Amino acid sequence: MATGEFLTNCKFYFEADGITDKVISEIRGLVCSSPVGGAENVQGSSKNGAKTRQVTPTVERFTHVIVKLVATNDVDLYQWYEKCNKNDAGGSSWRTNRKASSITAYGQDGSMQARWEIVNSYPCKYGGPDFGAGQSSMATETLELVHEGIKRVL
Repeated sequence: MATGEFLTNCKFYFEADGITDKVISEIRGLVCSSPVGGAENVQGSSKNGAKTRQVTPTVERFTHVIVKLVATNDVDLYQWYEKCNKNDAGGSSWRTNRKASSITAYGQDGSMQARWEIVNSYPCKYGGPDFGAGQSSMATETLELVHEGIKRVL
């Protein structure tokens, strides 16, 4: 049996339309699921008391994708968040600022081995760094993305 190249957790990248060249430290939440209606429940009783069960697919659900990156003096990710979340009395700022995003996993030679596209994403939450005088780690920012779907394309 032939298998593809094993992917490592440490060779990856995130980008969104027009937002590139970031140092990404972590990505979480690349999850989609199809909850079922009915599950383990009895739906009813029919002639002679026979119990009726049926599991039925419902609406597909997606978790928020969380992107953690090394903080720099570049503010484009925060500006994207701000553009999508202005309190403009129900306006469509978020709608006009959605972006096609992607996560790419690379092989040992640096070639693209897998890719997930995130459909119509926009940031619903931004987190700045936690600073501490005794810390030796890099400052990080976090962006939480909502979206309309995940597609594995490679």
